[in-house]
Amino acid sequence: MLGLALALAPLVPPLALLAPLFLGRLKGLPPWALGVLGLYALSLLLPALLTPEPLAFPLALLRAVYVLGLVGAGVALRETGLKPLGYGLFLLYLSAFLASFLAYGEGAAHQRLAHPFHSPVGLGLMGALGVFLALHLPYPLPFRLLLGTLGGAVLLLSGSRGGMLGLFLGALGGLPFRKRSLLALGVGMGLLLLAFTLENLATERFFQTGLSGREGVWLAAYEAFRAHPWTGVGPYLLGERIGEVLFPSCFLFPLLEAKGLSCPEWLKPFGGFWTFAHNHLLQALGESGLLGALGLALLVGAFLVASLGDGLLFSLLLAFLAMGAVDNPFSVPSPLRGEIFFLLGGMALARGRTPKGLGLAAGGVVLLWTLPFLYLATRPEPPPPALRYAALGREGGVVALEGAEGYRAQVWACGEGCRRVGWVWDAGRPIHFSLQDLPPGRYRIRVLLFTHHRLGERFLFEVAGEVER
Repeated sequence: MLGLALALAPLVPPLALLAPLFLGRLKGLPPWALGVLGLYALSLLLPALLTPEPLAFPLALLRAVYVLGLVGAGVALRETGLKPLGYGLFLLYLSAFLASFLAYGEGAAHQRLAHPFHSPVGLGLMGALGVFLALHLPYPLPFRLLLGTLGGAVLLLSGSRGGMLGLFLGALGGLPFRKRSLLALGVGMGLLLLAFTLENLATERFFQTGLSGREGVWLAAYEAFRAHPWTGVGPYLLGERIGEVLFPSCFLFPLLEAKGLSCPEWLKPFGGFWTFAHNHLLQALGESGLLGALGLALLVGAFLVASLGDGLLFSLLLAFLAMGAVDNPFSVPSPLRGEIFFLLGGMALARGRTPKGLGLAAGGVVLLWTLPFLYLATRPEPPPPALRYAALGREGGVVALEGAEGYRAQVWACGEGCRRVGWVWDAGRPIHFSLQDLPPGRYRIRVLLFTHHRLGERFLFEVAGEVER
């Protein structure tokens, strides 16, 4: 029955909510693994007890029970294996192509592949998982070819750079254990070559170097952590602090939004629950402080050391971790994407390996997730521009700078939280912005300048002032 549920879950994600029924399977794990799971639960519950937000503890308890249940289900899956997941992913891929065609018609070829309950970014990672399963598991040859081809097509047409990063890093990590990981590297190179030849908005994303606004989300999440370094703001409550940075405070999946569907009024107060920091380290720091980040790093490190020697498990876990530097691929609950990570972790712990190098693995996880910030912090600093004039008023403002050619500017209005005004400006020209969509109140206006580099953007310069709206 567990295998059947795993095959159906990609199209029926609520099946994963049955995971707490498998908590009893944790008893079969070695004592060190139970200790790590206990520390992880404590790292969620203790900060939540200390934060003043009344919802923090019940939400932390729900997350702990759900994650531990998923790990228990992964322990049970050790007997079943991952083959059923491939069949479920195959059906998911078909439904994504069908949904995109029904939504966009002939224009689907010029849109990122979408799904009613998956974002293009999430679809990209699910495509990468299918490629790994097709290469590593003994499916019948026709199905192996179908699964691998469709998985690669989904990754390509989703335009998910995080999914592509996961494919490459997962394949590299699996090389010492399974030679078929070399084939996964070949698939990734083939997809990039194909993307280079196609004139498609989705595939062009693989060669774009911007962060798509993530630097603003990272800034807001870091400021939430800095305000609450020991407790965070509580699980699922960080979205209230970083909402409206990239999207409205409540948004649905892109395919639904494209069809004119938006959040109903009753759902809007809960929109922050699925707004994430686009980096797992910042997510943990913002939600549960330093203890929460340590607990997550130890749990993920335990998954890694337990999976050593198993080329498929290690590759899949690394794919999630790689994407975790620029997104939140295993935040749960999700449309099964995040749940797969903890199922894999349970399968790894059930192997019963000794925890050699656990501290080193946890440190490696933290280092991987900090690489985007380390990169941005170590780029050579060009000469800063100078302020020519700034005029800020209750309806908007204009800022002009000297020597800002080639810079990109963002405008933020910070009251109880921070919200981006507009999208992005060429800082070499006067920056005109409006505040008319903001509710009345006092705001600190921040005009942030970023210098563009080969692989990202680095914050360099700020013009700030306060206005009464």
